[in-house]
Parts: sequence; structure tokens; C-alpha cells
Amino acid sequence: MTVHIHHIPVTVAALFFLIALSCSNHTAGEEPTVSHITPANAVHSSHRAMQELNNFEFDLTHPEGFTTLSGSLEMTKAGGIVTSNGFDLIAEARIGRAFVRIEAIVIDDKTWMTNPLTGTWSQIAPADSPFSFLDPIKLVADILGKTQNARYAESEQMNDELVVVGQIPAATLAALVGEVEREAAPEISLTIDAESYLLKKIVITGITQPGDESNTIRVITLSNFNANALLQPPI
Repeated sequence: MTVHIHHIPVTVAALFFLIALSCSNHTAGEEPTVSHITPANAVHSSHRAMQELNNFEFDLTHPEGFTTLSGSLEMTKAGGIVTSNGFDLIAEARIGRAFVRIEAIVIDDKTWMTNPLTGTWSQIAPADSPFSFLDPIKLVADILGKTQNARYAESEQMNDELVVVGQIPAATLAALVGEVEREAAPEISLTIDAESYLLKKIVITGITQPGDESNTIRVITLSNFNANALLQPPI
């Protein structure tokens, strides 16, 4: 009896081998670490998702540097609740060598602030507040609308998060720092929830304000989206 051996062409055999190898490298249920959505579309989707929120909490920290406010205040930390008609903010700052804690509440066109030395509340003209420029909702919208050269970070990608990096014109950040270095374009990193596209963290590195050092880092963390929140006058 004659046995006929059919030779599979080398190119076809190589193709079968690559397919088998690819399948063996993916276990059932394993998700890719980088989304199929482009970085620019991820940022655009986050822009839309954040616009649908009624409120959120935010925290601003400075691993390096600080944000200069009026009255020679050097703000190192801030955090609070943001709603569609205002915010409740607690900030820590330096005046010379002294550390102070300031709380401010803005509701529509009214502003209240504590005295940095006594902690006493008083209503003030919005223009007299060292936080008169602060607008977290506008800030988030401006950042997501103006991020340039968006690309995925080479590291830090997780199944439930997308990390997009790029640059941002410093002028876009006026709702965070007030006066800006107009020609500057600091680096930015955006951490976006891969399912809801809500923005979870913003890291701004570089010169944003006049007087910033090149290694200045501002980190904004966003959380408690659409939680129950009600702003009330303090007095």
C-alpha cells in the first residue's frame, strides 16, 4: 500500500503556527490593557460624560510647588464639593511662614469666606475673594476640550482606566490658577474611567503661573460623582 504524504506549503504552516501562538497567549475572559477607542475619542467621551454631572468632589494637591493667590497666599491644598451653582471649598495656604486654613462657599452670585486668622465667616464681594477665578466645572470642560497631542501613556494602563497624556495651553487653566503664563504649555495626564468615561484624575506638570518652577506639579482628584450635595449659606 502506498502512503501519500501531502506537504503543506511553508507559508501556510507558518500562518497556522502564528494563529495558534496568538490564541495561546490570551486566556478566556482576559481584557486588553489598552482600549480600542483612540485617545482623542476617549477625551471627547469624557468631556461629554462630565457635562452630564450635577456635582462632584475634588481635591487639589501640589507634590511640587504651590498656587499663588491674591494677598500673598501660597495655596498648597484645596478640596471641596462642586455643584452646578457653586462650590464649598477648604484650602490650606501659607502667608509668609504662617500656615492658614480658609473656607469659602460660593452660591450663585454670593460669596462667603472665613477670616484666615480668626476663622469667622463673613459675606464678601466675589471680587474680594482670593478664589474669585476658581471655576472647577469650567476648568474640567476646558481641560478636556483643549488637551493637545493626546496619546496613551506608555505605562499605567489598567483594564478599568485609560491614562491619556498630552499638553495643555496654560491659558486654559485660568479657572484653576487665575493669572497664567500665556506662552506656557504644561504636560497633562488624564485618568479616565474606561466604562463611564468619567474623569478621575488630572496631573499638570510644568509652568502654569508666572513664578512656577519647571517641576511644579498640580494633582486634581475627582470623586463622588452625582452624590447628594447641597450648598447652604454658612451664616
